[in-house]
Amino acid sequence: MPELSLSDIGQISRDVRKEEISFSHLADELIDHICCDVEDMMRSGMNFSDAYRSVREKMGHGKLRDIQKETLYAVDTKYRNMKKTMKLTGIAGTVLLGFAALFKIMHWPGAGIMLSLGGLLLAFVFMPSALGVLWKETHNRKKLFLYISAFLAAMFFTLGVVFKVQHWPGAQKILILAALCGVVLFIPALLATLLKDQEKKSRRMVYLVGATGLAAYILGLLCKIQHWP
Repeated sequence: MPELSLSDIGQISRDVRKEEISFSHLADELIDHICCDVEDMMRSGMNFSDAYRSVREKMGHGKLRDIQKETLYAVDTKYRNMKKTMKLTGIAGTVLLGFAALFKIMHWPGAGIMLSLGGLLLAFVFMPSALGVLWKETHNRKKLFLYISAFLAAMFFTLGVVFKVQHWPGAQKILILAALCGVVLFIPALLATLLKDQEKKSRRMVYLVGATGLAAYILGLLCKIQHWP
């Protein structure tokens, strides 16, 4: 009966860990399950490479992370509540902003209230809960700075737009903070994460050009909104 070597098991373990499976004992169970499936296919005469490739194709991309999400949702009450809060406030905030834009264009009353509520919901409820869900699902300390910088940039941008449309004081400062968080913190953190991926070496130039273009676009948009030359 064919058996997996230590190097074969090591390769499967590394691939599972790359999927950022953070839930206790789930990674070990998934590794054991995949090893059993590969051994079953090897009994039919396939070598390890072909059998493992076939198992991965059947599972599909991102399937392991989906399994983790379902497991967390089933057993972790705190995660389940955060997930529900994230979904509800995300939908409510987006709907409110959509109606606020319509009411603003049509000069109907109530646009300001809906815009304020939608922006505050997204900035102070949806985004923190989304950050908590993301951390719960990955527990990846290497990407923590990336997550926090993205959260800060999105939060300041949402608040800045609300303050700008409502003509409240402080809008310019908030938008500047959003741009700085995006250009100085988020884009470099995202670029560093992408460049560290050894499997995507051929795309490094694309990432560099894309990051430069995105930074220029954000700064240009800020100058346009602020009426700077």
